[in-house]
Amino acid sequence: MTAYNKKNLYNKYAQEQSSFAFRSQCIDESTYKKILETHVDNLYTPNFFIRIGLALLTLVAIASLFLLIALFTHVSGEDGFIGLCVFFAIMCYGSLELMVHVKNYYNAGIDNLLMALIVLFFIISLSISEFPNQYEVISFTIMIVSLFLAIRFTDAFMSILAYVNCIGVIFLIYTKFGTFTKATAPFVIMIVSLLFYFLMKKIYDNKKMLFYKFSIHSVMILTLISLYAAGNYFVVRELSEQMFGLELKPGGDIAFGWLFWLFTATTPVAYIFYGIRKKDLMLLRTGVILIVTSAATVKYYYEILPIEDVMIICGMLAITISYALVRYLSTPKYGFTFENTDGANKILVNAETIIITQVFGNKSKPVKDHLQFGGGTSEGGGASGDF
Repeated sequence: MTAYNKKNLYNKYAQEQSSFAFRSQCIDESTYKKILETHVDNLYTPNFFIRIGLALLTLVAIASLFLLIALFTHVSGEDGFIGLCVFFAIMCYGSLELMVHVKNYYNAGIDNLLMALIVLFFIISLSISEFPNQYEVISFTIMIVSLFLAIRFTDAFMSILAYVNCIGVIFLIYTKFGTFTKATAPFVIMIVSLLFYFLMKKIYDNKKMLFYKFSIHSVMILTLISLYAAGNYFVVRELSEQMFGLELKPGGDIAFGWLFWLFTATTPVAYIFYGIRKKDLMLLRTGVILIVTSAATVKYYYEILPIEDVMIICGMLAITISYALVRYLSTPKYGFTFENTDGANKILVNAETIIITQVFGNKSKPVKDHLQFGGGTSEGGGASGDF
């Protein structure tokens, strides 16, 4: 299904893993060079600044062409503008396929921008005219288009966009069935987020998903954030007031308010403890960031201390805890260490087959004997020749 040559994708993956291994001193320089020599890919991925430049040039070119065609064809009215947007969405997709097959662009800036423009043109074309269930249709369409682009071009941003719109479709459809569904919508989003997390976690180690690991990992992070956001008191209260027209009297509270406060306070802590137990840095880092969000939520509704004092206290605590952990984990304890072992762990898990079978091969080298014979000749008894 992917537009790229799988051999090129595999070779690029092998290069990335061997680079991790070399920097982590898991392999020596000669082995690293041999991996690079035997795993050559034809994909074009320039550095970050060149990607930005190529993307900007592409944006200027597409915008100029769009305006030029609009002027020459005298596009007017909703139907004409919708047709022009659909035409440019198809043209961008054709250009994207051409760039990938001819130029082998892979995260080169041009291909990323073309994917974003495809989605944007579809959003514009669907947003011009009003029709029943417009937001649901837009979210569903963008979800399908983004999912296709994510699978076709192994793009993480499109994967994230597909997940966000999937959550949006479920939320918009579910809340149409009355007051009860509006009140219970956060719990439905929590359940959906949790199911998506375990689904992504299950397929992450599937060998068939080798080229989609980064995309899957990105969606997993987003599922943790959406799970927390669906139960965050601030998010639930503000959405209830803005979207559903909820009017609260002074001192009033939303339904299940105490439960959302409990969820706001305990979810980041649960992420951290579960991350420690499973030695999962993704959960640990997400939990630490969300603790700050929970503190900001409490501060928004309850004035405990001035914001300056809160920032100073939090900064001092962060520095103290960080310093203590650095000193304590300078010597590895209970499977944790301050040293950066991400590269080594990824190599040991993901790239051992590449290093063993692809570099050293299936044939073992003959072992040289320290006791060597040679240089002598003999004659007599029917024997002759060198030994």
